[in-house]
Amino acid sequence: MRVLFGLILLLLTTKAISDTKPLIIAFEPFPPFITQDKDGLTVDMLRAIEQHSSLRFDIRLMTYARAKHELKHGRIDIAGHTPKNLETAAFYEYALELDWQIQTTSDLFAFDEKFLNIDHIKRKRIGTTSGNADFFAQQLGVEPDIFVEVRTLHQLVDMFIKGRIDVLLFERASVMTLLAEKGVYGIHYQSIGLIPASMAVFKDQSGVALKKQLDGVIKTLDLDAIFSGYLQYIHLPSKGVTSKLHENH
Repeated sequence: MRVLFGLILLLLTTKAISDTKPLIIAFEPFPPFITQDKDGLTVDMLRAIEQHSSLRFDIRLMTYARAKHELKHGRIDIAGHTPKNLETAAFYEYALELDWQIQTTSDLFAFDEKFLNIDHIKRKRIGTTSGNADFFAQQLGVEPDIFVEVRTLHQLVDMFIKGRIDVLLFERASVMTLLAEKGVYGIHYQSIGLIPASMAVFKDQSGVALKKQLDGVIKTLDLDAIFSGYLQYIHLPSKGVTSKLHENH
């Protein structure tokens, strides 16, 4: 009887593990943290979490605006990357951020240095990606309708290079990475401040439990090693001009 009971318990445990569905986690492409190929530093962290827990992740790419919408309506488990503790009040009505964060800087980018002064920027001549206008408007003390929002960062960078906008505002490393891939240098940049990036779960009982589990596993990881490739960007001066030297800073 004990052998039979043990066999049944083993089968039930095996079934429970096999039936565990991967957590759906949605990101806006945000190199070097998350790329169009679903690689990157944050993905490295997620894979490390998988190695140290029973958690599994199904990574989806979408705009940040859609990721927030999907989280709000319970169609995904995790949304990222969020500006930790700096999102809108409406966001925190349904979302709960992880304890984990990594310091990033969001920068203004312009071919002409004069446009680093917000007073010189004309309406709809400053661009960012979808879902970020409200947040950046708060940071700059301007109205959100000054921005033109573009679906993807790749599209935004292309628009900037073609001169369809005067200023691009987004996370520094992501923009510099894409500009370097296109061989475009000599761009003036200026930080608007350090903005910690994180991820968020839905704010209910299940979300609280998931946050606790994720935070616990992340604390056991060597995050300095995982994100070491990013330090070259965060340690750059707050204002400067992009060059090939930044790739090996």
